Amino acid sequence: MDGKILELFMKENDAWDDLIARQSKEIPQLEKMLTTIFDRKKHVDNDIIASVGILKDEMHAQEFQMTEIREHLAKQQDLLSNEKRSSAYPALSMLGQNAIREKIRDIEKKFLDLKCNYLSYLATAI
Repeated sequence: MDGKILELFMKENDAWDDLIARQSKEIPQLEKMLTTIFDRKKHVDNDIIASVGILKDEMHAQEFQMTEIREHLAKQQDLLSNEKRSSAYPALSMLGQNAIREKIRDIEKKFLDLKCNYLSYLATAI
């Protein structure tokens, strides 16, 4: 495979890793804000407590998926780096890169949905 393409894939993965890392840092902050808001309330209905619990569960699931994709990105970077040094057959790199792209799209959509749900919930619950 052309070395320039490999470098572009590696840069693409670095950008995704940076994006996921920044978003991963946002989730605990969102959870902390949610906890702070509802700790200040004197009376909280059981429905609200259940909804907050579900939202926090979604946050934890998103964090787990982000950790997993960062591990996949690191493995792909190693594969690309090894391929760059050798003249290995590029099919695995291309397939791996396409698979990671799909996972990133899915995680990005879920993150945006999570934030949207979070903001909608806060707007209606407060």
